[in-house]
Amino acid sequence: MKKLFVIIAILFSYVSGSTYSEGFKLYKEAKKELRKGHIEKSKALFLEAKLKFEDGKKKNSSQSIAKLAELYCNGWGVAKDTIKAKLYLNKAKELGLSFVSDKCLKNLK
Repeated sequence: MKKLFVIIAILFSYVSGSTYSEGFKLYKEAKKELRKGHIEKSKALFLEAKLKFEDGKKKNSSQSIAKLAELYCNGWGVAKDTIKAKLYLNKAKELGLSFVSDKCLKNLK
């Protein structure tokens, strides 16, 4: 019984964290492609990352919500929307986000 509980706990932590980590991998790959000048490929990757971050948002992941704010603030894979970015940033802060490193998000007032 104890082993079953441990296995369930491990699976639950994997499922809840996997959405953000999958999105973050896509996000990093998209930024790499953007630096190489592969605009269309980076847009597609940012869009895939956005979908993963939106799944994380449904689970109230502050990290996923912060990444959504960053995508909207910079216009990566989505139309640039600083109002939506600010709303996402405030939601992430409500959920416990304490540090923002993105320049665009730091400049939101």
